[in-house]
Amino acid sequence: TAGVTFTLGGIRVNEQAQILDVADRPIEGLFSAGEMVGGIFYYTSPSGGGLMAGSVLGKIAGENAASR
Repeated sequence: TAGVTFTLGGIRVNEQAQILDVADRPIEGLFSAGEMVGGIFYYTSPSGGGLMAGSVLGKIAGENAASR
């Protein structure tokens, strides 16, 4: 069975996990976490790195989305 372990590109986000547009402005109400986020890994990923990125950014994104 094929599967994607991790990606090396993705959506640009700010410190609040808000997705940024092409002018680096946050898109209101739109958040991203985990493997969809780009700029975390470039050539390879440490073991468990994707899970940790998803956990940390998921918490940040969830808290910021809920506060709206």
